[in-house]
Amino acid sequence: MNSTLISGQSAMPLIKGICCLLPAGQAGELATLIAEEQGRLGAVPLKETGGSRPCTELRRLARLALHIDRHRLDRTVLPIYQGREQLMAGAAALLDDDMTLACGDAMRLLALQLDKLLRGGRGSAQAKLDGLTLSVMEQRALAAQSPNTGAVVRGSWRRKSRNQLGRGNWLDVVEAALWCFWHSDTLQDGEALLGALLGADIRVRVVYGMLAGAFYLAD
Repeated sequence: MNSTLISGQSAMPLIKGICCLLPAGQAGELATLIAEEQGRLGAVPLKETGGSRPCTELRRLARLALHIDRHRLDRTVLPIYQGREQLMAGAAALLDDDMTLACGDAMRLLALQLDKLLRGGRGSAQAKLDGLTLSVMEQRALAAQSPNTGAVVRGSWRRKSRNQLGRGNWLDVVEAALWCFWHSDTLQDGEALLGALLGADIRVRVVYGMLAGAFYLAD
């Protein structure tokens, strides 16, 4: 496990969770991306970066971590319904040209769950479940557009076996990361499941890192 922490980001559990799972080279790449994105989140379209696909996805998810940290609901002065929509809308906007109904739902759902995990309890399966489960009001705010989103919202990641998971789109990626997070008790246990599940898929690895960081590494 790589224990590198981004300078100046030691208080950000989402970033710490990602760093713990990345090889040294990619952790250094993430440090560069964080430095570039600080203070101008979402200002430069991803399609203009000219990087490889892994670099693009790492940049996208680094932006997501920064966005969640900036707009988490215990730090906003907005009314709860407006703050929640700002949180979700900003996450979905990071998809740029990759936007489909299912992918937009996936980013909005992930933003809600990360915020709940950051603000919730620690150390038990029930606390983890509470962080991942949307209330009726949160489901209404999510306003899922894809018929496939409902299964993930209802906890498909609790019931599926490993060979039933995919990575075809962002909804699949979020579901696979949730599966690893739910079926492990420590960040390290989830890392072992990642290797058995989907190999080196950077998207699943980084989304899992954010989930684990929010739950295991937050104050």
